[in-house]
Amino acid sequence: MKTLGSGKVTFYAPNGTALEFKGEIDVRGDRVSVTEIIYFNGKPNGAREMNLPLGQSVIYWDPEVYEEIGFEA
Repeated sequence: MKTLGSGKVTFYAPNGTALEFKGEIDVRGDRVSVTEIIYFNGKPNGAREMNLPLGQSVIYWDPEVYEEIGFEA
């Protein structure tokens, strides 16, 4: 299972509400850590981190984009 990357996490709270967080995701054991970048006037100014239980969360990973750099023959 993938444990590190960027994407979106939907957390289903016990009271029936669903919260969505988007940012860098790290899965550690039975917890999901989501780090969101805070922007101020269009520039990154800080970050906040949420730790959510894995059993109540659904993770939507962003597709990874890799650039292949090669030499011309």
